[in-house]
Amino acid sequence: MRHNLIDFLKEFLQKRTSWWLLAALFLLLGAIGFAFQRGKTPQELNKLILTGHETLKTEEIIQTMGIQPGTSFENYDLSLMEAKLSSHPRIKSAHLEKKSEDQLLVEITERKPTYIVNSDGSLFEIDSEFHVLSKDDVRTKGLTILSGTFHRENGKVVGASFQDLHTSVENAFRAYPALKSRISEIALHEDGEIFVYTDIPKPIRVQVGTLFQTEQVRKLYAVLAFLEKENIQPKLVDIRGEDAVYH
Repeated sequence: MRHNLIDFLKEFLQKRTSWWLLAALFLLLGAIGFAFQRGKTPQELNKLILTGHETLKTEEIIQTMGIQPGTSFENYDLSLMEAKLSSHPRIKSAHLEKKSEDQLLVEITERKPTYIVNSDGSLFEIDSEFHVLSKDDVRTKGLTILSGTFHRENGKVVGASFQDLHTSVENAFRAYPALKSRISEIALHEDGEIFVYTDIPKPIRVQVGTLFQTEQVRKLYAVLAFLEKENIQPKLVDIRGEDAVYH
């Protein structure tokens, strides 16, 4: 009787141990399966971190990248989105980096507008390399306007006439920085004549001639200083000759 009881207890313990081992095994397999499924579940892009943009709006950047709300992160090609951003006329370069499963860092370097080109009835922002940044969408205030009939090709303003004018204006502003805040527009007419328009302190039109070089720039600066000091506001100033003539 005693041996039968001992045998029964041994058998019960063996079965109980087997059940516990089987239950533990099922729990382990279930946990592995859940982790695997969770790892395979596409993660949505929940946070977009934008840096470096000054002129562009957030919605414009998102639209250029082609991001759609609720789309899985796995559906995005970062190199393709970088290429799309870099092709935007206002963007010089772009770098995208996946920071986490649902976070994307977008670093943008914008082109800096230096002048506004007035040509063919439209206004174009350009940078120092003559890249066209915009058309009739000027977002930077205080830029000098360069007016004339200028050609555009492959997203840039081209042509010897524009390059010569641009170089002359750059040299003038470098030699006399005060001119930059006073001159609002420099126009190259079809006949080659150059006119300078000032807004500060008073609107004045100045006929420079066909060259805008050192001597003419020096004369322009002196004339504007004299008119400002004497509080004279002529309609037109002609500095083509040895002496300035104003009307």
